[in-house]
Amino acid sequence: MRARLPGRDRMFAGDDFDYRVPKAGDGERFSDALLGAFDMIAPAASAALLALDRGDVESFHTVLAPTIPLSRHVFGHPTFYYKTGVVFLAYLNGHQDHFRMVGGLESGRSAVHLAQLFVLADRAGLLRDVELAVDRMRPVMVLAGVTN
Repeated sequence: MRARLPGRDRMFAGDDFDYRVPKAGDGERFSDALLGAFDMIAPAASAALLALDRGDVESFHTVLAPTIPLSRHVFGHPTFYYKTGVVFLAYLNGHQDHFRMVGGLESGRSAVHLAQLFVLADRAGLLRDVELAVDRMRPVMVLAGVTN
């Protein structure tokens, strides 16, 4: 679709399930879109975009590859609740001191979903302070009745 646009026109479209291809482009065109997923993967996104700016497409893909499973999980059905995952990761990383959302939206995802998010964020290297994240994860799981 981008190839059909006149040269001066730009397409602002994103894909939170696999943002590597649209962002890297096809050699001629790329996506200018900002993605919700980039909020929760900001350190990796920043490193990847810097690599892309240097023309290092391989590093761009290498840095982002482990973040894709996390993004697919967070934006999974029902997609409306992706915000819960973004806020939960912000909480785990110490960007806020609570895991509460307007209207109780934090209850939009199960304890199992949040536990998987925790694992995927760890695999992607997106937990700034693993001890803090574990300390914050524990009471969430206790409240859900998963552990004591």
